[in-house]
Amino acid sequence: MKRSHYAILLSVLVVLVFAGLNLAAWRWLPGARADFTANKLFTLSSSAKLVVQRLIEPVELEFVYSRELGAQYPAIRAHADRVRQLMAEIAAQSDGKVKIREISPEPFSDEEDRIVAAGLQATPTQGGEPLYLGVIGHNTAADNIAIPFLSPERDALLEYELVRLISQLDDPAPPKVAVLSSLLAYQLHPSEPGSAFLLREGSRAYEIVIVPRDFRALPADTDVLLMVHPPALDEWQAYVVEQFLLHKGAAVIAVDPVSRAAQVQQGGAEVASTLGPIAKMLGLEDDGLVVADASLALPITVDMGAGRRAQVGQPLFPAPTPSLMSRADVVTSDLSRPVNFGAPGHLLLSPPPGVTVEPLITSSAEAALLPAELAASDPAPRVVMDAYKATGAQQVLAARLSGKLRSTFTGPPAAPAEDDPVVAELHRQEMARVPPFVADSDREAKIILIADSDLFDDSFYVHPQTGAALADNAAFLLNALDNLGGDPALTELRSRAPALRPMKRVDDLREAARTRLFAEQKRLEDLLKDAEQRISALEARRAGGAASSPDDLAEIAGYREEAAERRKELRGVEREFRRDIDALEGQLILLNVWLPPLLAGLIGIGVFVWRGRKRGGAA
Repeated sequence: MKRSHYAILLSVLVVLVFAGLNLAAWRWLPGARADFTANKLFTLSSSAKLVVQRLIEPVELEFVYSRELGAQYPAIRAHADRVRQLMAEIAAQSDGKVKIREISPEPFSDEEDRIVAAGLQATPTQGGEPLYLGVIGHNTAADNIAIPFLSPERDALLEYELVRLISQLDDPAPPKVAVLSSLLAYQLHPSEPGSAFLLREGSRAYEIVIVPRDFRALPADTDVLLMVHPPALDEWQAYVVEQFLLHKGAAVIAVDPVSRAAQVQQGGAEVASTLGPIAKMLGLEDDGLVVADASLALPITVDMGAGRRAQVGQPLFPAPTPSLMSRADVVTSDLSRPVNFGAPGHLLLSPPPGVTVEPLITSSAEAALLPAELAASDPAPRVVMDAYKATGAQQVLAARLSGKLRSTFTGPPAAPAEDDPVVAELHRQEMARVPPFVADSDREAKIILIADSDLFDDSFYVHPQTGAALADNAAFLLNALDNLGGDPALTELRSRAPALRPMKRVDDLREAARTRLFAEQKRLEDLLKDAEQRISALEARRAGGAASSPDDLAEIAGYREEAAERRKELRGVEREFRRDIDALEGQLILLNVWLPPLLAGLIGIGVFVWRGRKRGGAA
């Protein structure tokens, strides 16, 4: 038999063996997978496996994707493929309890009418055709729950949204969260324009109920109370909140010595918030100080004069990293990004006997404590650093309080007086819904205390153009709600890494350059300011009629020359800000763009030379 015949036969055998192995793997190893992505994007977390494996009744996930239209948009196509693969992994881990079906609806068809009626939303495209990318969940009780649109920008929450959908199909009744706040963004229903990002995100998993400021009772069947910079409470309102904590014991409470959101809010809101008698029950003290941390400072844009603007760290805006968060508490253990604070206070807690306090987020040991009045004046970073004195101790910014509480009341207080008899009757009926007085907790309280309300403000962590979260503020707060009132298994899923990986080395270089720039800028600007003041003083003396000696003129010229030199040095420092980053960018382009084809070419040339020498040797 000729060698060519052997080659053909061998090729056929290789194809048959390959096909046979694939069929065998499909039959016997359907759940076997290997995930080589750095963030394990296609590997279900232990919590996700718990949710899908504990299902009693089967559920069906209907993946609705306009395949032909989506193929025209690379980002949509890539995200749809990730959704498809993650859903396949969920089905493989569910022991057959999760069924997956994919459809691509035709425009103006009965199928399109059905999915729109189920709650899916289309996004418009350049050609005007609707693009669908969502999921409809079905259970045996004929409940339909939809994820209207799976946006690529929400990639980090993809696993959470899919697993939460399955959890809701298993138990469709969402927990009820009552929101009490003096901030306008938290007095609006999540569906209203201007409502907070956190409320909009929370409404996907909870029933959000806004508590009016003149409340006399909390909404019936409230599972968790969320207090964000609460208004001043009268005696009856403080009693109602305290009794809720004794009966239910589930709350997230954020008080703030200086709320920047309240400062800019129209319609009036107290800049500082307190809890009144509730603080006494919790053992919470207020010393009127705020935390500044230069090592965790968020960058802000400041006017440097002469038309120049620069990014400078603001110590009053600390952004604690995951290393400063509790790794033992489920609320913070899986957070992967900083949580941004704005002029936070610090938690001084002297809890009653039997009540424990566990810090969740702290500052670094380099933090300083400054008067709230200074923070309220919106000082520049330089002013903050002038008053900065490190305490040498970490300050607690958020903590979990657990245990049995005892009331500070001996019974229900007198009903507040009302001038309007109609309002008085409505309030009387509302007050009748308040549970009977108890002096001690019915159950162990679980309360998350936060010494800041600005971390709830969209401007501190939400990108103004894309609406994407830039820090883990929302993940932290929604984790707390999940832990207190929702499905605890969903908590870690909010903090999964996104598919797009950040360029950490570039970010680290940028931060180091910014720190170096800030210190050098401050030194040079102080010298420049001193030179300009001397020039102004000499020129003012000349303008006043004083005779100018040659020495005065020489001194003015010298100071002008010094000022020009300082400006030149300052521009050099600003150029240095980009030097290391540009160098790293060049290295990345070399490694990623030029090196692979160069190596492939060299290998090809090497193989060609080697084969040529082999033929020559055989001859």
